[in-house]
Amino acid sequence: MLIVDDDPVMRDLVSVITMAQGFEVLQASDGAEGLSIIRNAPRIDLVISDWEMPFMDGVEFCRQIRALHMPKYIHVLLLTARQRQADFLAAMEAGADDFLSKPFNPAMLSARLGVTKRLLALQSRLMQNNELLTRTNERLTETYTKLQEDMDAAARAQRRLLPEPLKTMGRAHFASCLVPSADISGDMYNFFELPDGSIGFYMVDVAGHGARAALMSVTLNRLLNADAFVNGDGRQHHGRPHAPHSVVSELNRRFVPDSEIVDYFTMICGVLDQDTGQLRFCQAGHPHPVVVPRNGAPHAVGSGGFPVGLLDGMDYDDTIVSLAPGTRVVLHSDGVTECASPDGEFYGEARLHKLLDEVRELPIDQVSDAVREDLYAWRGGTGFDDDVSVLAFEIHS
Repeated sequence: MLIVDDDPVMRDLVSVITMAQGFEVLQASDGAEGLSIIRNAPRIDLVISDWEMPFMDGVEFCRQIRALHMPKYIHVLLLTARQRQADFLAAMEAGADDFLSKPFNPAMLSARLGVTKRLLALQSRLMQNNELLTRTNERLTETYTKLQEDMDAAARAQRRLLPEPLKTMGRAHFASCLVPSADISGDMYNFFELPDGSIGFYMVDVAGHGARAALMSVTLNRLLNADAFVNGDGRQHHGRPHAPHSVVSELNRRFVPDSEIVDYFTMICGVLDQDTGQLRFCQAGHPHPVVVPRNGAPHAVGSGGFPVGLLDGMDYDDTIVSLAPGTRVVLHSDGVTECASPDGEFYGEARLHKLLDEVRELPIDQVSDAVREDLYAWRGGTGFDDDVSVLAFEIHS
């Protein structure tokens, strides 16, 4: 602490009392010397100063202390014979914290010092806690930045697993889009040519969001390849595709939980025969595919089914649809039909069917974009609460 007084006897008296309270004491004979000591001794956290001093009184001295902006708060106690309320108000506005009347009672000064010690100890703890919070926030910021970098990398890796947005395979033309609700997605889809010339395809929607759902979707992408759809090792050109329901049943067997942790997903997988136009697919809790005939109203197909990975021994069935040339099929996640407007109303199947009817004359490569843009407008221009994925295809003659 620092004692500032132009009277050396008073300085020594105050020093004796304060040292008895355990303070380390420095002395100054006026405000200018006191400011110099404070600048060079940043550990000072308590100043006891006389009010009446030559060149710089205690109030101005206090004002100059506050102007220094020291790293720790300095508690200032003024010794004064003044008693007017206006004087005390002026001193407090200058930054004084406490006052003691002169001539002072040593016992009263000791009591004030005891209170001040408690305040300074509290201040020290608060500063330590603030420093700890600052360091913790810095570490959290570093961790968040690294996590965001990892999430961005994961999102890029996941996008690379998706097929090209526009692709033609024989007589089939495909268009697709994925709009994740976050950096990474629990939605996944793909399509590929099978050895007999047919096309296998799937769309999955893993329950939940975030890294866990995304990891599951990536796992399914690795499992649901052409080999999964073909009898034998998949290298035989004469290999015939599995019935889609057997592919789904095998996934259900593998992913039924053997503990309290449940990771389930909805899906559609199917096989499109380009020669006959026959579409055979299995629906497992996923939204119904929408068939858009060349001449006729869009309509949903499929039997619904049960999600994969919840119950062992579930039976899954195939649905068979004959597609005439020019017929479109649109698969989508529930992020489409359950997309909520600002007032909470779902987009719904009826609006989707109406939109697909309105854009039937557009090229297939514009269908997924039209769905995405209409959902953005329905949402009010904000991001989606759930992943939105669309996979559309049609057979040409």
